Amino acid sequence: MNSQDVRKKFFAFFEKQKHAQVESSSLIPAGDNSILFANAGMNQFKDLFLGVEKRSYSRAVTIQKCVRAGGKHNDLDNVGFTKRHLTFFEMMGNFSFADYFKKDAIIFAWDFLTKELGLPTDKLSVTVFETDDEAFDIWHTVIGVPKGKIYRLGAETNFWQMGDVGPCGPCTEIFIDRGSLYGGPEESPATSSERFLEIWNLVFMQYDRQQDGSLKPLKATGVDTGMGLERLTLIVQNKDSVYETDLFAAIIQEIVYLTSQSYIDKTDELKAAFHVLADHIRSSTFLIAAGCAPSNEGRGYVLRKIIRRAALFSLKLTEKNIFPELSKVVVKQFGQIYPELVDQQEVIFTTLYHEIEKFSVNLMRGNALLEGLFASNKNKIISGTDAFKLYDTYGFPFEITVAAAAQKGFSVDSGQFEKEMETQKNRSGSKVFDMYEAIEIDETMHSEFVGYEKLAIDSSIVAFFKEGKSVTQVEAGQRCFVVTKQSPFFIVGGGQVPDQGWITVQNVKVAILQARHIKQLIAVEIIAPVRLKIGDLLHAAVDQVWRTNAMKNHTATHLLQAALMQRFGQQIKQAGSLVHPDYLRFDFTYAGTITAQDIEAVETMVNQKIMENIPVSISYMSLKEAQQKGALAFFGDKYKPENVRVIEVPGFSVELCGGTHVRNTGDIGLCKIVETTSPAAGQKRFVAVTGPEALKLFQKTFATLKKLSVDFKVKIEEVETVIQKQKNDLKLANTSLQAAKKNLVLSKLPYWEQQLQMYENIPFFAIDLQDTEQGTMQEVMSYLVAKKDAVVCIFNTIAGKSVQFCITLSNKLHNVISLEMLASKIKQLYEVQCNSNKNMLRGGLGSSVNITAHEFMTKILKK
Repeated sequence: MNSQDVRKKFFAFFEKQKHAQVESSSLIPAGDNSILFANAGMNQFKDLFLGVEKRSYSRAVTIQKCVRAGGKHNDLDNVGFTKRHLTFFEMMGNFSFADYFKKDAIIFAWDFLTKELGLPTDKLSVTVFETDDEAFDIWHTVIGVPKGKIYRLGAETNFWQMGDVGPCGPCTEIFIDRGSLYGGPEESPATSSERFLEIWNLVFMQYDRQQDGSLKPLKATGVDTGMGLERLTLIVQNKDSVYETDLFAAIIQEIVYLTSQSYIDKTDELKAAFHVLADHIRSSTFLIAAGCAPSNEGRGYVLRKIIRRAALFSLKLTEKNIFPELSKVVVKQFGQIYPELVDQQEVIFTTLYHEIEKFSVNLMRGNALLEGLFASNKNKIISGTDAFKLYDTYGFPFEITVAAAAQKGFSVDSGQFEKEMETQKNRSGSKVFDMYEAIEIDETMHSEFVGYEKLAIDSSIVAFFKEGKSVTQVEAGQRCFVVTKQSPFFIVGGGQVPDQGWITVQNVKVAILQARHIKQLIAVEIIAPVRLKIGDLLHAAVDQVWRTNAMKNHTATHLLQAALMQRFGQQIKQAGSLVHPDYLRFDFTYAGTITAQDIEAVETMVNQKIMENIPVSISYMSLKEAQQKGALAFFGDKYKPENVRVIEVPGFSVELCGGTHVRNTGDIGLCKIVETTSPAAGQKRFVAVTGPEALKLFQKTFATLKKLSVDFKVKIEEVETVIQKQKNDLKLANTSLQAAKKNLVLSKLPYWEQQLQMYENIPFFAIDLQDTEQGTMQEVMSYLVAKKDAVVCIFNTIAGKSVQFCITLSNKLHNVISLEMLASKIKQLYEVQCNSNKNMLRGGLGSSVNITAHEFMTKILKK
């Protein structure tokens, strides 16, 4: 039975049990900052378990894409060295939302494993939470599992929660005995041995974990189960490791082909390299397809770690950059199940290729830095801070640093390294504390957003929040959040920034400081103009200019997305956006080059739709209906499947969006792309302006052109030609000037040749120059080294403000003095970072340095 058969049987079994099949959600959690990535099947159902969302079904079945490589659930360091740990896996799960509970969940699981898949009942054991008598009794009296095969375990293994806060509850786990080859008869699920392999975890959702760690009972209980497809396939196919199943066979076969290395006869150490590559290419491919890009923080930081770890293990097998090629295998294998992989295959390949190429440069720099540390540390101890820098900046695993240090007779401060690692984990896995997240809100309390239809309303106050607490009144002059029964203030949606505006109470008008959500409530921060209490009436008004300009930019963003897709194809995918009243910023995945002609074509397409003055349609429908209509949905945005908001420019653009929009495209006025950058490999960013800001840009640009035409005494349309001629003339003049400078410098070579100096037994030349090109300095050094076996140092003062230096030495002096030693001494003297290659050091010194080349050389040689 292959993995596809297992997948089909799972869905078919639970559909017979009246479960709705629900698609996997994105790996980027929608509207949930408590986790980095989707790490369980229940992530997308969190609000259902909390009782704040309702859907048409009360039973669901999914196979969810999951990544566990950062934050609370992090298996990254285990991957490659165990038989079952993965960073990316598919979690099979069935769910009950205030429907069936423990008994039915246990029966469903047992029947699927034993009747559908045919697993032997005598090989199965279970664990339950230590105080869960109900689950224990069901297993024994209903299913018939002997009491000796039911184990009561503590919260560490049998109490599950998604993150630090949120739905949670006791669980029961099903294990299979893999036999004496994996352990002795004394072992059991309670001993965490290899002999007993966990198959399925059934979580009984009963509580909501609060910020302070307390457990609040859920209104209605639910069931959340999770079973790894990879692990279940291992069991069904009777394999020793998940990497031996058909889920990994094609990837490992490709590694064998690309490296010309066999897999079967490899040592465990080299097999680990195969496993790391096979796992990491799956997680990297799926994360990039979801819109994640390598970066130095948050999710992008974790992705970068995964890619760099793969690159290091790849070096054990080959020096070639094979990792991007493996992504093609993943796309081919999973593309039919997850179409986004096919859409993004070019972006995936390009991102991986450039990231690893960049990392290769970092590896060389890291090696140079490590050699510098060996040269400069007389106490033979590498600090934990330096070891962490090698790890964090250059991707050096701590173990490599320790091994390299040991070869040189050095030790590494592991304690300090662990402290630095803990700081990094907090940076990549945690969010900033918000005092209002832990606040208790009366579930009956709500505030209604009416800002789609109204920009100003009169409404009564229903709540105050001050310093993280709920209060019933505030005094004049106090800073607080105020909540009204109805609110016109837009908070967030589709990347649009919150509204600005005012509230008026007792004829006193004050500006709001910010608008935000506090739990489910719309709150605005103010400094109370008078004493306020619950029930008081106030007037709330949105800044109309702010909102109107934001609407122009938001609808223009939709037009821009559609135009990009028409120009470059359906692989264009939003990777982030910001809609501000003054401008819009749109990030998207695209691996190719964008030319000036492309930008002009996209811009023309957008403005054509603006000039057509097309009515913008806003409607509500189910997510399924919207998808059938071709509506685009984006990662990070949260949608309620039963009722989504669809923004349509008929015949051109259809998107799911909660933001505010103009009534007709003509209201935008004009759209002008003002900036194009590449924030990450495989991603592009457009910045554009519309409406009033576009008009300002036009007026400013025209005024500049007009002035230039007057200054050059030419027509406006001739300005570009005249400026280009000026540039060409200037370039020729600079070329002539540099040639003259070079000839002047080189004419001094015979003089400098006579200026050989000695420090003890080391001959050296020390030369001061001004505003000299690098190539000329290299010619001087090459000439002098060819004439004399010496050290040559050149100081080049640039525009009287900074200093460059170049140092080289003849081959005969390499046994007497090393460039690495010179670099270390220069760093100690001037605290500048130097880069070295075979025979040269280059660096820069600030203008405050008052020293000649001779004094400089004497100092570093003396030290």
